[in-house]
Amino acid sequence: MWKTSTLILITVFSLLSFVGKAQDRTLPSNNPEGGRQIVKLYPNPATNIINFEIQQHNNDRMYDLIVYNFLGKKIDQIKSISSRTTVNLDNYYNGLYIFQLRDQRGNLVESGKFNVVK
Repeated sequence: MWKTSTLILITVFSLLSFVGKAQDRTLPSNNPEGGRQIVKLYPNPATNIINFEIQQHNNDRMYDLIVYNFLGKKIDQIKSISSRTTVNLDNYYNGLYIFQLRDQRGNLVESGKFNVVK
């Protein structure tokens, strides 16, 4: 009897360990340009401001940053950013937000999410 219960416990702990490791992995953001992340955002979760920094940028390339709430409603749009921008979160509520970085032709460059906690 103790062998069976020991085997069950080992199996359960192994599965819990596997599930925990799978949840610890961060999913890469959607990036059609080769799989590498272009946008670094911090702090996340954010309280008052959030910084978006474009890692791979050409000085002549400009992007639009569009922010949606988790229901899909457009909350903010910042046009013509090149390397770094700071977004003021005074008009944002607590919750998850989705951002899209688009080039000047409207093509999606990268998308991701961030959390606002107040």
